[in-house]
Amino acid sequence: MKKKHYDNYDYEEAYQKQIDTLTEWELEQMMKGKQINSLYRTTTTKAGDQLEADIYPSFGNKQDEPRTKRKRESRPSQKNLNDKRARRYLNNLTAANFGKGDLWGTFSYDEDHLPGSIDEAIKIFGNFIRKINRKRKKQGKDNLKYIYVTEFSDDPKKGIRCHHHMIFSGDEDRDELEKMWIYGSRTQTRRLDPDPDTHLTGLSLYLTKDPKGKKRWSASRGLKKPEVSRSYSKFGKKTAERMATDSEFLKKQLLKKYPGYKFIDAEVNVNGINGGFYIYARMVRD
Repeated sequence: MKKKHYDNYDYEEAYQKQIDTLTEWELEQMMKGKQINSLYRTTTTKAGDQLEADIYPSFGNKQDEPRTKRKRESRPSQKNLNDKRARRYLNNLTAANFGKGDLWGTFSYDEDHLPGSIDEAIKIFGNFIRKINRKRKKQGKDNLKYIYVTEFSDDPKKGIRCHHHMIFSGDEDRDELEKMWIYGSRTQTRRLDPDPDTHLTGLSLYLTKDPKGKKRWSASRGLKKPEVSRSYSKFGKKTAERMATDSEFLKKQLLKKYPGYKFIDAEVNVNGINGGFYIYARMVRD
C-alpha cells in the first residue's frame, strides 16, 4: 500500500523565519530537538528560460502538517498583486510566453481622461485591446498576446493617478499602437531585451512592485502555462537539511539536479515548531 504524505499546505506561510537570523547554536539546538516523521518534496517550475525550485517538508502524519490559511494548490488571484504568490505566478507566466523581440509599454492618462476607479480603467484598457484585435483581424493576424498590469491610486493630496504596463506580441507596430491610445500622450513602448542572468525577472519585479494604491493584472487567453512538476526523490531529507545550512553545497546540488541551468540565488526559511526548512531557489538557462 502506497504511503500517504501530507504536504498540501502553504509553505511560504508556514516557513517565514529566515535561517540567516539564527545563531549557530540556535540552529543546532533546533535540529537536535525535532524528530518529526517527514521527507522533502520538490516542486520545480519551468517557464521559458527561468526555473524555480521549492523544496519543503512532506509529513508522514497528518497532525504534523502545518496549519495554514490556504492550501498549496490555491490559485493565484488576478486581482491582487499584493499577494506574493500572484507576483511569482505572473513572473513565470511572463517568462513562459515572452522574450527577446517582444514588446512592453506604459500607457498613461492625461488630466482630461483620468478614470474614476480601477474598474473603469480596466474597462477602458479592455476596449483598447479589443480595438487592437479588430485591426489585427483585418491584417490577417491572430489576436494580440499580452499581459498587462493596472496601477491606480486616489491620493487626497495628489489626486487620481493611473497607468497600465503591458507586455505584448513583438509583431505589433509600435508607432501605430501608440497613436491608437487616445487617453494620454506619454505612451512609451520598447523592445524586450532579457538579461542573460535573470531573463525577465527584473521587468516582472518592476511591474509587480508593492503598489501605493491598487494594482491588478490580466492576460490574454491561450498563453502557455509554466511547467510544474513535483518529486519526493529529487533531494533526500539529509541532503535537503545540509543544503539549508551550507550555501555552497546547496548551489552544487541544484546545478547537479538541473543540468543546463545556472544558479541565480536561493532563500532558506525555517519553522521553529517542527524544525523543518523551506528552500526557494532561482535558476536560469545557461
